[in-house]
Amino acid sequence: MKRSAAALALALGASQLPAAAAYPDHPIRMVVPFPPGSITDVVARSLGKAMADDLGQPVVVENKPGANGIIGTHDVARAKPDGYTLVVVGVSTAASGVSLFKDLPYNPATDLTPIGAVAETPYLLVGSPRMPGAKVSDLFAYGAQHPGKLTYAYGSGSAQVFGAKLAAMGKINVTPVPYRGGPQALTDVIGGTVDLTFTDLANGLQQARAGKVKTYGVSTPERFPLAPDIPTLNESGAAGFDLTVWFGLMGPAGLPAPVVTRLSQSLDKALASDELKQTYARQGLSVKQQTPAEFGGFVRAEIDKWADIVKETGIPPQ
Repeated sequence: MKRSAAALALALGASQLPAAAAYPDHPIRMVVPFPPGSITDVVARSLGKAMADDLGQPVVVENKPGANGIIGTHDVARAKPDGYTLVVVGVSTAASGVSLFKDLPYNPATDLTPIGAVAETPYLLVGSPRMPGAKVSDLFAYGAQHPGKLTYAYGSGSAQVFGAKLAAMGKINVTPVPYRGGPQALTDVIGGTVDLTFTDLANGLQQARAGKVKTYGVSTPERFPLAPDIPTLNESGAAGFDLTVWFGLMGPAGLPAPVVTRLSQSLDKALASDELKQTYARQGLSVKQQTPAEFGGFVRAEIDKWADIVKETGIPPQ
């Protein structure tokens, strides 16, 4: 009798506690720390829709750009760790920024919880139509003949490092010009205000097909299936150039394990869908899947990798 009463009391008490299975019970905010139209924005909007279908709650994408992605990412790092505020990170916000900024207000390895990798893509080097030549070797020759005349636009930390690495490989002096985001940088290259930029494949190809920019090559060692006619930078005159940009999903530090598990499961389901794979492929993206633990280890390794690249290129921390 006493045992039955105790069991009943325990059951009643448990029924008054919030069930872990109830997560999520209201909309989730997915922060994009770059402007609308950026490649990070493209990644997030397709992903948010796919995850919302599985989670049964809206995933609201919120653009919070500024300071090379720092503002939006820091906002998430400071958020309540309840699973309702997430961020789509990339090379700039979760790796290279650690070395590019002296006072980065968060540590991606300790102030954010890894949920999983999402996608990866090469960058495309494009130039104003008035630029000389058709190969990177032509740019190197022009830069050597006209020291300091070439200008390079960048809208993220990763694009900044890509440009600096290319200049270092060609032993030329290129003036970097920062922008709020990649789309704004590309716009000024199209207009001839700035000479060069590394841009995402989809936007770069669209402008190249319209004759608005010159293409010099993709940043990966092999040609990309979406644009087999465009050479690699390695083929174009920058022997050994091999860099890729990636994207992942993170939340604030201290996310409860059941929440991380639920989000990771939803992410895996989204990335396994043919619809999302095809959507990403049209944007020059390929799916990249990792468990939370694998992605956490990957981020730590990338922080070290990009620290070496930043040191090699001589970019002074801001």
